[in-house]
Amino acid sequence: MSHDNDRSPRDDGQQPTLLLDRVRFDLASAGFHVAPPQPLSDEHQGGVAVYLDDDHQVTVDWLTHRHLNAAALDMVEADRLEEDVVTRYETVCTTMNSALGTVLRSFGYRISRPLFGTGFTVQPPHTVP
Repeated sequence: MSHDNDRSPRDDGQQPTLLLDRVRFDLASAGFHVAPPQPLSDEHQGGVAVYLDDDHQVTVDWLTHRHLNAAALDMVEADRLEEDVVTRYETVCTTMNSALGTVLRSFGYRISRPLFGTGFTVQPPHTVP
């Protein structure tokens, strides 16, 4: 016999794939370009990545265009962290992830930062019993 109180806090009665589809739809309806599901090809144009992580939690992160991403990575690997392209990359990622967090919260989602990496882990809105 199952009771609603027996659910784990992460369950909230929704399957991860349904939440994934809902988050993708909501972000697209807000005007964000939602990148195709991973793995990304060399052709990706950037935008919002929405995917299930290894723990089957919905994760949202901003992806820069492949040109900015590659240029910044080249400078980081060369230990040239003061280069303008690195600053632009970091500014874009920080600003867009901040905007994504604001939009997700305004849509009622609960978000948290992952232990590693950038972006957010997204949980469904709280429901009133």
